[in-house]
Amino acid sequence: MRSSRHQPWKFALAAGVIFQILLAIRARASTYVVYIPLDSPIYDELEELNGLGYLDTYLDEAKPISRVEAARLTIEAAGKLNDSGHYEPLARAAVRTLAQQLREEISWLRHDAEDDQPTMVEPIDRIEGEYIYSAGQSRYWKVNQNSQIFTQEQTPLLPYNDGLPTSSGSNEILRAGGWAGFAGFLTGYGEGAVAGPVTKGVPNVSRAQLLGSEVVASFGNVAISFGQHERWWGTGYFAPLSQGDNAMPFWGLTIDNIHPSYMPGFLRYLGPSRRELFIGQGDGDKYWTHPWIIGHNIVFKPLPWFELGATRAIMLGGAHNDNYNFMGFLGKATGINTGSISSGQTNSRGGFYLKFYFPGLRNTQIYQEMLGEDNLTKEIPGIGRFMPFLAVSYQGGVYVPRLTKDGLTDFRFEYTILETNYSTHADPLYWTYEGQLMGDALGPNATEVDLQIGRWLEHSHKISLRFFYTEQAPGYAGDQSYPFKFYPYALSKEHSAGAMLDLSSLPTSLKRLKQLHPDFLGDWHAKIAIEYASNLNYQAGAHSFRTMIFLSTSVMPNWNFHF
Repeated sequence: MRSSRHQPWKFALAAGVIFQILLAIRARASTYVVYIPLDSPIYDELEELNGLGYLDTYLDEAKPISRVEAARLTIEAAGKLNDSGHYEPLARAAVRTLAQQLREEISWLRHDAEDDQPTMVEPIDRIEGEYIYSAGQSRYWKVNQNSQIFTQEQTPLLPYNDGLPTSSGSNEILRAGGWAGFAGFLTGYGEGAVAGPVTKGVPNVSRAQLLGSEVVASFGNVAISFGQHERWWGTGYFAPLSQGDNAMPFWGLTIDNIHPSYMPGFLRYLGPSRRELFIGQGDGDKYWTHPWIIGHNIVFKPLPWFELGATRAIMLGGAHNDNYNFMGFLGKATGINTGSISSGQTNSRGGFYLKFYFPGLRNTQIYQEMLGEDNLTKEIPGIGRFMPFLAVSYQGGVYVPRLTKDGLTDFRFEYTILETNYSTHADPLYWTYEGQLMGDALGPNATEVDLQIGRWLEHSHKISLRFFYTEQAPGYAGDQSYPFKFYPYALSKEHSAGAMLDLSSLPTSLKRLKQLHPDFLGDWHAKIAIEYASNLNYQAGAHSFRTMIFLSTSVMPNWNFHF
């Protein structure tokens, strides 16, 4: 079997055929599924409610979630808050603003009409304007003799921004998204952006970008979608180990459950769970083009105070790396039989994560995740072929939502240790897309520690101060002796330290726009960061101050037209 190489239209055509079949066999129970962009304030509000103890079934290790799932969680939090008998202004403010943003979907659920909706269009769900000022040299990663990785930091001190292109100095970004639902079960949604300096473009990058755009069909509690699906897997708050939105989302087919559900039989005791399975293709910038990427994430909550989950992803095939037939493809994709290097290389990622809640200790959360990369089939017989254990990275942390009893002050600590071979492999099976790392943006052979304290002001504005320290050593890919042919200087260990001030607001009604629509909402967000890095990009004596200013304001019109 040959990969699609320079013909990604085959993948799109196959997905189109699938959706035509789905249209023909529409299930009785269905709804409109619109996935919420990862930069939406909805996630911050749900996180606050979860931290304060008013959510029992929010599994935030599998994001994004849909608008209708966020609506269900809002109803859950409102009910638990009312039952508690507590007057907690912050929790009530979060529920109130969620109810404003998700008014339509909450109405479906309250009137038992989730599965009985007319055709509708929301032409502008959210429109956001951003200003980004960036100064200082970017990090980059190049190649050594044995294993390879080519990538460069997009915007210093502003990772996880969907890989939007920026240049040094001032940049302006306009983002907008909308959605439409057809026949009660088929949804199309999309978000686009125009990014870069107004006076000039970013070299070799298109100013216009399409982000998080999909067609979704729902059947009962199952959603099947094709398009650009954002992902943030695992317990990490400041960075993901496995899959994140540092890079632009790639095209693929995704299957997941809309609301948490239970496994059959005795597995029901694992509690409510969220599951996601995807298959997509990488980019075509390298000699081996368009490798297949297949992944799975599953999270359970067997006890009110305990969550656990697992992730697995494999990259395989592509032009010049696909000397196998269909059964060979299945063997590699499942990990049952990855074959030999001569038939096509593979690179796997897999890991486990745990999260514990301690309600008696100010609702403290403790979490830990480990992620392995590549296989140890011979070293660990039996299971080595299924789960990668060769290069193990670690991430863990503590979150205290009620550092003060009133719940208005919180505290976070998170650490990350990235193994030497993290994200690296033979050409081109390293975890990048369009030149950006797909997991943790710090890159291989690195360590990071983050501390953050936050405080809510007037139950509607939050100010957070974060301190971070990083180390990154040369010699990733396990070869310290070979001279790095793309570095024209002797290599030294990099160190950096910095701070970030983060200010944000809950979405509120915009009184001045009531003439256009009574339910216009708006919010704002600002970040100011500074970092001092020594031996940047492993160059001895290359000391640099890196700064970043991020300003954002958005409007949510709440326009919705039924037909």
